[in-house]
Amino acid sequence: MRRYLKLLPPVFGLLLLTAIALGLHRILAKVGLGEILAAFLATPFWDVVRAVGLLGGSFCIMATYDLPGVFFARRAGIGPCLPLPNIGLASFCAYALSHILGAPALTAAAIRLRFYAHWEVPPGGIARIVALSASSFTLGVLTLLGGLLLLDPTSVPLPSSLAPPLLRIVGAGLLAVPIAYVIAARGRESVALFGKRIALPGGRIALAQIGLSCLDIACACAILHAVLPAVPGLSYPRTLSLYLGAFAAGALSGLPGGVGVFDSVLLLGLAGFLAPAEALGAILLFRVMYFLVPACLAGLCYAGHELWAYIKGGRGEKNRP
Repeated sequence: MRRYLKLLPPVFGLLLLTAIALGLHRILAKVGLGEILAAFLATPFWDVVRAVGLLGGSFCIMATYDLPGVFFARRAGIGPCLPLPNIGLASFCAYALSHILGAPALTAAAIRLRFYAHWEVPPGGIARIVALSASSFTLGVLTLLGGLLLLDPTSVPLPSSLAPPLLRIVGAGLLAVPIAYVIAARGRESVALFGKRIALPGGRIALAQIGLSCLDIACACAILHAVLPAVPGLSYPRTLSLYLGAFAAGALSGLPGGVGVFDSVLLLGLAGFLAPAEALGAILLFRVMYFLVPACLAGLCYAGHELWAYIKGGRGEKNRP
C-alpha cells in the first residue's frame, strides 16, 4: 500500500500538467510571438512606474522576511544579536534566489544555512529561522485565501455550482489553521506532533510572521495587477485569488520560478478577461520585474558576500602564528 501511495503525487502531477497543456494548446492556438511582444510594449508608462514603486516595497519585505525567525531564535537564547543589514542580506538572497533556483524550501534553507553559519549562529538557531521562513508562505496563503472566501467568495474563480455559504465555510476552515497556530504559539512553548516536540515562537512572533507573509503576497500581486490591462470584472481580489493559486502551484512543482506551471495556471485563469496575447505580455513583464530583477540583484549580493568572506578568511590564515 505504501508503494502505491508514493506513486500518487507524480501521477497527480502528470495529470495536472496534461490538463494544463491541453488548455494552453486551445488558448494559444492562434497567438503569435509578435502579438505577445506588442502587448508587452503597450503597457502604459504610469502603470510600469506604479509597478516599480510596488517592487521597491516588495524588496523591503524580502529583506525583512527572516526577522520573525531571528527573534524566535533570540527568544530561545540560541541566536546572537545580528546587525539588521546582515539579516536583510540573508533574507533577500534566500528569498529572491530560491524562486529562480527551484525547490524553494530546499534552496532557501541552504542559502540561509550558508549565511547564518558563517555568522556563527548555532544550529538550533538556524533551524528556527529556516522553519519560520519556510512556513510563512503557506500561512499567508491560508490567511488570504480564507479571508477572500469568507468575505467575498464570488472573487475566487470556482465553479458557479458552489454556493457562497459553502465557500464561506471553506474560507472559515482555512482561516482556522493560522488562528489555531497563533493561539497555540501564545499559550505554550512547544507542541507534540507525530511523537516529536516542536518549539513554538510565541503569539507576537507568530502574528508578525503571518502579517509579513500576507503583506509580501499582497504586494507581489499588486505588481501583477498594476501591469494587467484594466478590464471589467478583473478586480484586485480576483487577481489575488488567481495569483495565490498560480504561485502555490508553481512552488509545489519545484521548477525554477515555477516556470511553465505558474504562467499556465495564471493564463488559464485570465482567459475569461483578457486576450491570450495581452495576458502573456503582462505575465512576461511581471516575471521580469518580480523574478528576474531581484534574482540578478541577489546573485550579485551573494557573490559579493562570498568574495568578501574568502578575502577575509585568507587574511585570517595569514595572520595566524
